[in-house]
Parts: sequence; C-alpha cells; structure tokens
Amino acid sequence: MVLRLVLGEEVVTVVCAYAPHVGLGEREKRDFWDCLDTVVRTIPRDERMCIGGDFNGHIGKDSDGFQVVHGGFGFGDRNESGTDLLDFAVAHDLDILNSFFKKRESHLITFSSGGRNTQIDYILTRQGDRSWWRDCKVIPGETVVAQHRLLVADIDFRNKLIERERKGTPRIRWGNLKDDNLSLFKDKLISMTSVRAEEDSCQMWEEMAKKITQVAKDTLGVTTGKTGRHKETWWWNEVIQEKIRDKQGSFRELMRCTNEEERAGLKESYKKAKREAKKAVSEAKNTAYKRIYEHLETQEGEHDMFKIAEVREHRRKDLGAVKFIKSEDGQVLVKEQDIRLRWKNYFQNLFNGEKAYQKENDNTRLRRQQRNNCFCRRITQEEVRNALKRMGNAKAVGPDNIPIEV
Repeated sequence: MVLRLVLGEEVVTVVCAYAPHVGLGEREKRDFWDCLDTVVRTIPRDERMCIGGDFNGHIGKDSDGFQVVHGGFGFGDRNESGTDLLDFAVAHDLDILNSFFKKRESHLITFSSGGRNTQIDYILTRQGDRSWWRDCKVIPGETVVAQHRLLVADIDFRNKLIERERKGTPRIRWGNLKDDNLSLFKDKLISMTSVRAEEDSCQMWEEMAKKITQVAKDTLGVTTGKTGRHKETWWWNEVIQEKIRDKQGSFRELMRCTNEEERAGLKESYKKAKREAKKAVSEAKNTAYKRIYEHLETQEGEHDMFKIAEVREHRRKDLGAVKFIKSEDGQVLVKEQDIRLRWKNYFQNLFNGEKAYQKENDNTRLRRQQRNNCFCRRITQEEVRNALKRMGNAKAVGPDNIPIEV
C-alpha cells in the first residue's frame, strides 16, 4: 500500500509492505521483492520516502558488509531474508532506521511469541534524509497485534509546513459600535473640533472624514490585517483576552522551569489558568447567544446571525486544502511556480489542441469517403429474396445465421 502526503511544500510517500514468511518458496519471495522494487522506482528522487512493514527477516546485531545501510545497532543473528532486505536497501540507497539508534533490547524487539523474541519489522528511508532523523524505537507497552509491537520513528521537518498568513489592510472594527462604545463614539464626535470652512468642498469632506476615521480607530479599534482565518470570535471580549494571556504566561513559565519541585507548582498554576480561560470563554459565549436570542427580531440580531452563517460557510469550504496538482507524468507538484506552469501548459494544449482535433476528424471523414468510393460488388435481388425467406416473425438472422430476438 502506498500513501502520498503533501505537507506544505514537501511530498512524503509512505509505503506499507508485508514480506512472505519463511515457509513460502523462493518464487513468492522473488515476486515480492520485484514488486517492491517497481514501487520504489516509480517514486521520484526529490520526494521523501518512508518504507515500513513486516519483512520477516533478521538483519542481525552487527553491520558486517553492510555498513552503509546498517547502523550497527540491530538485534539477534542475520538470516537469508535479512540479507535480502539489506541488499534491497543497498540497491536503492536506503537506510534501515532501526539500526541507527542505540537502544536497550526491549526497544529493539518487534515480535514476541512463545518466549521467542525477534526483530522483523523495520523502517527504511533515503540516505539523503539522515539529518531529519531524531529517534526510532519500539514501545514495549503497546501491542498492535497479538505478537507484534509498535515501532515508531521521529522525523523532523526542516521546512515550515504552513505558509505565513498574508497581510491585508487593517480595517476598523465597526462591529464594536454598540453599548458603551456607541455613546463614547458620539461624545467624541460632538467634542471634535469643527471643520474649518474651505472654498473647496472636497477638501472640507476629506478633512472631516479623516477626523471621523481617527475617532473610530481610537474608540473601536482596528483589525490586524491577517487574512485566511475564519473563526467565530464575535463573542470575544477583554476578559477572555486577559485570561488567555495569563494562561500563555503560565505555560511559558512551566516550559522554562527545569526544577522538578517548582514544575509541580507551576503545572498546577497552568491548569488553574487553563480552567479559568475555558470558563471565561463559556460565559462569554452564553452571554453573546442570549443577547442574540433577545434581539433576534431586530436588525442588529439579524446582522449577527448573518455574520455567524458567513463564518461557518467559509469554514466548510476549506479553501486552503488544495495546494498541489499532478504533472503530466503523474508527479505531485507543490511549488507555486510549478503549479502555474502546469496550468499554463494544460490550457495551451486544451485550446490549441482543438484545432488538431478538428483536423484529425476531417482526415478521418476524408478516409471514410475515400473508402466508400472504392469498388463494391452490388447486392443482387436473389440474395435479398433468400435473406427474407430465412427471417421469421419478429426475428432476424445475424451474420452467423443464428436468429436474434428483436
């Protein structure tokens, strides 16, 4: 099974394999390695690759003769199936990740049955991705199936998986023009210095609009200008913001602390701040929804309902999910310039290929006419009379003289 993941601008191909067990013949084993070889060759070299599975072979504790792909931290003795796995890794420049991290035996054993402990499950990655590796071990307490144990690997992605949020134009929070802010905004506008008379009405309007805009920014606030976020934050208030700030500060202090005794106290403080933040969010939501229900028939309540519907509609669209496209040869393109070039070539072939399609149709029609104009023997009346005699009611005779139901 092959699974291809697109993570940011990285394409990671995960291959799940299951090799034939020892009791099967050489033909089944050779078919498996040939199939896996074909799969690996179809994966482009610039894509990250990870092969994991049950290979039913022992690579051994030592790396004798296979120092390039074997890290020297294996388990048990090597057998013929393990040698086949090592030869396959050498042929495709792959490293067996299990053997590159020194672990105790309990973190190396992947199969345990009837008091017999072996290592038959492995993870293989490209040799050029060694700098990504962080750890690989078996978790003894987790059982995937009756005999196998869970094998995990930690891989560090150097490139950021999420693009930075695009900066937009900050906007005034006109939605805050209500309750206390409404009266404060009116008072500031009334106390605002009068606009001096000018001969040009456009200058008078620009000066007045500039002052109103400045009062609105000071009273209502402005957005950060970040786009791409569609969250229901219309119920957000200063109390929640303060609680969230306290929770983040408690978390930072907990992460910086290295003393175990102090960490226990800081952990309790963080849990308390987290509970208070959740409580504040819940109370703010309940208050906001209650206010909406009370003003549902008013114009303000209708505006709030449309705002909620718009946010949820944007969330359902999942606009940021499509970030890749396939090339003509089936490779996954994730970079923006490659995707644009692919679309450009596609539409060029689409629009310019239509003429070629018409030309091909014209040639096909011409060949058909030429074929029809060639000499054909005329059907005689006797042949038609004999054919009609062989036909029954509601039946016809096919080319093989077998009646066909109509």
